[in-house]
Amino acid sequence: MPAFGPDFRSAFKVVFALASGALFGDMFMSFFKRRLGFKRGAPLPVVDQLDFVLGAWGFTYLVAPAWFMENFSFWILLSVIIITPLLHVATNVIAYLIGVKKEPW
Repeated sequence: MPAFGPDFRSAFKVVFALASGALFGDMFMSFFKRRLGFKRGAPLPVVDQLDFVLGAWGFTYLVAPAWFMENFSFWILLSVIIITPLLHVATNVIAYLIGVKKEPW
């Protein structure tokens, strides 16, 4: 089977769910952080690194549960949960060190 589904319509649904879910997850957690009293741009470890991943997975599971279960095994989910925060922190620190970002988070 092709990577995102057997036809264009199925593939579009999966790609749209992944992308919009990532944006929604990030937006939802930003809203939640503000309600907790965090200032704009304030760090919230782990949540900041995984909010978009969980949003993308949630939307994709709702839109295409069979595709999600077929393509995201336990080990892939675990790998993403471990690797994403590490990459997120590392790239932010590098961006801070080279002067692209004002804060290292």
